[in-house]
Amino acid sequence: MILSQPNLFKELKSVVRLTAIPFPPVIVASGSACLVAQTYISSNPASAMVLISPPVSNNELDSKRFPTPLEEFNYEPEFPIAVIGTPEEVSELREKNRICQSENVDVISIKDLNQQQTFVEIELWLDKLGI
Repeated sequence: MILSQPNLFKELKSVVRLTAIPFPPVIVASGSACLVAQTYISSNPASAMVLISPPVSNNELDSKRFPTPLEEFNYEPEFPIAVIGTPEEVSELREKNRICQSENVDVISIKDLNQQQTFVEIELWLDKLGI
């Protein structure tokens, strides 16, 4: 499942439930939708999560995207997480984002975030994990 724009948390939970898959999903999200994915996994199981160009922090987002401000996430990564971004994004995320500072999170830097290259990186990462 790929979230490419801010969707409501309720919609994500509903879609995952309705697919009736027998194992926790791999959640892939991009941009501000990364916040929805992180909200989901903070209280639901996941096999893995991929965040593409996530915001550096929740405070970075303007109030037009979400009706109420989101607190910073405090979950601990207990399953595989990859963060994918451009070299500039990765540098800032490593410095300012708590998740990207965790040893349990793979931070992947790619020059061009075009869909094909990004999907290849995701596929390689999932293959490495055996998922």
